[in-house]
Amino acid sequence: MSLRIPTRATPPRPTPANASDTAAAPANTAVPAAPVPGNAAPASALASNTVAAPSGGSWKRSATKEVAISDLQQKFGWTDESWQGRLLKAADEGGVDGRGENGQVSAAELESYLSAPTDAQFLTSTALQQQRAALDAKLAGGAQSVSVDAFDSPWQASVAKRADLLGGNADGQLSAEELTAYVNASKANQAKGTGTAADTQWVPDQQMATFQSRVAEVAGELDPLRPAGGEGATPGLSLVKEYSRTLLDTDKNVPTFVSYMLSAADVKETPADVSRLNSTFVRDPEIGVGGVTDSDYNNTGFDRGHMKAAEDSPTQAAMNESHYMSNIAPQHGNHNQQIWRTLERGVSELVKETGGKAYIVTGNLYLDDKGKPLPPESIETMGAKDRKMAVPTHNFKTVLLELPNGNLSMFAYMVPNAKEGPSKKDEIVPLLESSRVPVDQLEGLLGQDLYAQLPKGVQEKLEKDASAAGIFQQQSLYESATLLRAPPSA
Repeated sequence: MSLRIPTRATPPRPTPANASDTAAAPANTAVPAAPVPGNAAPASALASNTVAAPSGGSWKRSATKEVAISDLQQKFGWTDESWQGRLLKAADEGGVDGRGENGQVSAAELESYLSAPTDAQFLTSTALQQQRAALDAKLAGGAQSVSVDAFDSPWQASVAKRADLLGGNADGQLSAEELTAYVNASKANQAKGTGTAADTQWVPDQQMATFQSRVAEVAGELDPLRPAGGEGATPGLSLVKEYSRTLLDTDKNVPTFVSYMLSAADVKETPADVSRLNSTFVRDPEIGVGGVTDSDYNNTGFDRGHMKAAEDSPTQAAMNESHYMSNIAPQHGNHNQQIWRTLERGVSELVKETGGKAYIVTGNLYLDDKGKPLPPESIETMGAKDRKMAVPTHNFKTVLLELPNGNLSMFAYMVPNAKEGPSKKDEIVPLLESSRVPVDQLEGLLGQDLYAQLPKGVQEKLEKDASAAGIFQQQSLYESATLLRAPPSA
């Protein structure tokens, strides 16, 4: 239990070994001081496309759409001793609406258990942040520790007792140092992929969102990470990873889109030693010998452009996964390193500043100069070997943002993948602002209902609005302070 894994408030910006894949800050740009961690922008600062969410927030999980735990274990290879098997059992024992311990589980049961994990076997980043806040409130008067029985909710008292026992001196009092040691130990369990019911394992929000997505899909339930394909939908190979989902266009050897969840809690709980410098581009092991390799991009003049942003990775395992070539598309160097990078960091800062969580879908389009899909024979390809990758004319990014008060906002960008693009902030920002599109425009091009889990009335309010979200505090990083603001009215 001696391993200490510090947390960071802001993801680091290392200089990578492969400079062609990573952006520098836009040239001649003054970057204001970083915001104070945890100082979220008020909901009133958001643009007009924020609407009240339906009951259940961005996803009202169904308690009735259950699936047998044994079926999930067989499908995904989870054993009783694995963390997945233990989590399913713990959620089933908790139950929803009297459905506990029936050998079946739903995404709703998982959500219910994780929102109040009384046995403290598994803690999400959101739960860790709530526990930290509860302890800070108890220590506000200057006390060095507080009784483990002094917490307002049973699950927080349970976590406090575990922290005092496993990370402290078992004296019935919890200090900030003891909680930190306990959290670090739970993160060590997560990194090793080991642990028993006697231990506590951290499960990042992002990992849990994908886990719930697996359960929901097997149970026949829509969720925010799995768009619903309609008539004319692009076919492809569906891949479910530990931290994201991918629809891979096997004809183009490029992902149609990658979906994942990013939460402010994950950003704050990400260990400081998670770094892209420790990851390398590799063939997706799930695809095998037919998959794209790193060397396929050698000497092509194109960057390996991440769809799921590398720095949106809460663990090193997630960082490694983001370097699978199934998450990569050909991008022109300046577009990847300057324009796309600015958008990625802006979205990350938006999530952090609001204290919310975002369901992000990022992908690729092949359009002519009138915005219509190109015929296959007109799509540019590249590749250093016999295998060819299609070169997108545009990259898109959609974001469904859920605020701490449950309200929802949505915005999207469709950005040209141009060889010659701006490098300075004063030129990048207008380009990105001109690239805002309503989500339903992208849905029409893809043949996909990107957020099909939302009620139709909510979709109508959000998906036709092209205004992005948020003007934040003056101390925000420059991307969120200038990029993600509603455009001035005409």
